[in-house]
Amino acid sequence: MSQFLLFLIEVGTCLVTSGVLVITLTSPLRRLLLDACGTRERANFWVVYCDAMIFIAPLVASAVFGKSGELFAPTVAFYKAALGSALSGVFVALAVIGLQVARILPPRPPGEDPRRQELPGSTAHPA
Repeated sequence: MSQFLLFLIEVGTCLVTSGVLVITLTSPLRRLLLDACGTRERANFWVVYCDAMIFIAPLVASAVFGKSGELFAPTVAFYKAALGSALSGVFVALAVIGLQVARILPPRPPGEDPRRQELPGSTAHPA
């Protein structure tokens, strides 16, 4: 198998991993950023920016740490390294995004119990 095909396997692993994450996180992130940013345009910009970073970081990790240039046939170690570099890139992107989002969230009011919060419209009763 050519090194180019191995590289495409690494890129494909990154794209699938990032795609699943973007599909899962875009809607909740949009709601959170709409509340934090105040306007739909600002929130949409930051959602698209975050989505792009979730795709770019694993691709960079794969390009830097990938094994496609060292091997001539796919092995279990190759697939493990491809998935590991993709997940490492996703982790770095999520850590940076998470820290930035946490920074813009308002602090909890004093005296509020952080373990129990009712959502608006919730029908839960206190225990």
